[in-house]
Amino acid sequence: MVFNLRFGGCFMDSLEKKLGSAITEYNQYRVNLVQAELRDLSESGFCVLFDGSFCETCGYYDYYDDLQVLLEDEYGVDSKIVEINHMEKGDLVWFSLLLDDA
Repeated sequence: MVFNLRFGGCFMDSLEKKLGSAITEYNQYRVNLVQAELRDLSESGFCVLFDGSFCETCGYYDYYDDLQVLLEDEYGVDSKIVEINHMEKGDLVWFSLLLDDA
Protein backbone atom coordinates (compact mmCIF):
# COMPACT_ATOMS: atom_id res chain seq x y z
CA MET A 1 0.00 0.00 0.00
CA VAL A 2 1.12 3.53 -0.72
CA PHE A 3 -0.15 6.98 0.06
CA ASN A 4 -2.70 8.15 -2.45
CA LEU A 5 -2.20 11.79 -3.40
CA ARG A 6 -5.51 12.05 -5.27
CA PHE A 7 -7.59 13.68 -2.58
CA GLY A 8 -10.44 16.07 -2.94
CA GLY A 9 -13.33 17.60 -1.08
CA CYS A 10 -15.62 14.62 -1.64
CA PHE A 11 -12.99 12.20 -0.41
CA MET A 12 -12.35 14.24 2.73
CA ASP A 13 -16.09 14.65 3.43
CA SER A 14 -16.60 10.90 3.04
CA LEU A 15 -13.59 10.12 5.21
CA GLU A 16 -14.75 12.49 7.94
CA LYS A 17 -18.19 10.83 7.97
CA LYS A 18 -16.64 7.35 8.17
CA LEU A 19 -14.32 8.41 10.99
CA GLY A 20 -17.21 10.01 12.86
CA SER A 21 -19.37 6.91 12.53
CA ALA A 22 -16.55 4.56 13.52
CA ILE A 23 -15.64 6.65 16.57
CA THR A 24 -19.28 6.79 17.67
CA GLU A 25 -19.52 3.01 17.38
CA TYR A 26 -16.17 2.58 19.15
CA ASN A 27 -17.28 4.79 22.05
CA GLN A 28 -20.55 2.89 22.53
CA TYR A 29 -18.65 -0.22 23.60
CA ARG A 30 -16.05 1.50 25.78
CA VAL A 31 -18.11 4.14 27.57
CA ASN A 32 -16.84 3.17 31.04
CA LEU A 33 -13.17 2.90 30.08
CA VAL A 34 -12.08 5.08 27.19
CA GLN A 35 -13.63 7.61 24.84
CA ALA A 36 -12.20 8.61 21.48
CA GLU A 37 -12.54 12.00 19.80
CA LEU A 38 -11.36 13.04 16.34
CA ARG A 39 -9.00 15.98 16.79
CA ASP A 40 -7.42 16.50 13.39
CA LEU A 41 -7.93 15.35 9.81
CA SER A 42 -5.68 15.97 6.84
CA GLU A 43 -5.01 14.41 3.47
CA SER A 44 -2.27 12.23 4.96
CA GLY A 45 -3.96 11.08 8.15
CA PHE A 46 -5.88 11.89 11.28
CA CYS A 47 -5.42 12.31 15.00
CA VAL A 48 -7.65 10.88 17.73
CA LEU A 49 -7.66 11.79 21.41
CA PHE A 50 -8.21 8.77 23.67
CA ASP A 51 -9.23 9.71 27.19
CA GLY A 52 -10.42 7.69 30.15
CA SER A 53 -9.37 5.24 32.81
CA PHE A 54 -7.54 2.82 30.44
CA CYS A 55 -7.72 -0.64 31.95
CA GLU A 56 -3.98 -1.30 31.73
CA THR A 57 -4.28 -5.02 32.45
CA CYS A 58 -6.45 -5.32 29.33
CA GLY A 59 -3.63 -4.21 27.05
CA TYR A 60 -3.10 -0.47 27.05
CA TYR A 61 -2.35 -0.11 23.34
CA ASP A 62 -5.19 -2.43 22.34
CA TYR A 63 -7.56 0.54 22.60
CA TYR A 64 -5.82 2.19 19.65
CA ASP A 65 -5.56 -1.03 17.67
CA ASP A 66 -9.28 -1.70 18.20
CA LEU A 67 -10.19 1.57 16.49
CA GLN A 68 -7.78 0.87 13.66
CA VAL A 69 -9.28 -2.60 13.08
CA LEU A 70 -12.85 -1.25 13.27
CA LEU A 71 -12.02 1.41 10.68
CA GLU A 72 -10.53 -1.16 8.33
CA ASP A 73 -13.04 -3.98 8.74
CA GLU A 74 -16.29 -2.03 8.96
CA TYR A 75 -15.58 1.27 7.19
CA GLY A 76 -12.90 0.44 4.60
CA VAL A 77 -10.41 2.97 6.01
CA ASP A 78 -6.89 1.53 6.01
CA SER A 79 -4.51 3.26 8.37
CA LYS A 80 -1.37 2.80 10.40
CA ILE A 81 -0.53 4.18 13.83
CA VAL A 82 2.51 6.39 13.41
CA GLU A 83 2.77 8.30 16.67
CA ILE A 84 1.42 8.18 20.21
CA ASN A 85 1.75 11.19 22.49
CA HIS A 86 1.02 10.45 26.14
CA MET A 87 -0.40 13.52 27.82
CA GLU A 88 -1.50 14.32 31.35
CA LYS A 89 -5.12 13.82 30.29
CA GLY A 90 -5.39 11.19 27.58
CA ASP A 91 -3.30 10.17 24.61
CA LEU A 92 -3.11 11.71 21.15
CA VAL A 93 -2.72 9.00 18.53
CA TRP A 94 -1.77 9.85 14.94
CA PHE A 95 -2.84 7.52 12.14
CA SER A 96 -1.54 7.76 8.59
CA LEU A 97 -3.89 6.83 5.75
CA LEU A 98 -2.94 3.92 3.52
CA LEU A 99 -4.68 3.54 0.19
CA ASP A 100 -4.30 1.28 -2.81
CA ASP A 101 -2.39 2.68 -5.73
CA ALA A 102 -5.41 2.14 -8.01
